[in-house]
Amino acid sequence: MTETGGKTSARRLETGWSKARRLRSRGGMRTWVPAVEDGRATRAPQPGQESNIVRGED
Repeated sequence: MTETGGKTSARRLETGWSKARRLRSRGGMRTWVPAVEDGRATRAPQPGQESNIVRGED
């Protein structure tokens, strides 16, 4: 007869990268944002300092 012991194996925490990779194989949602505006999305005006933050081309 074999004893298994009372220990349960601890699962590693899943990182964001591994979760995205796993979901990609199932056709899950991608979480990237394009670096440059393509003109399709409408933007609300942003008053204050946050309005000067722009994603640029690399």
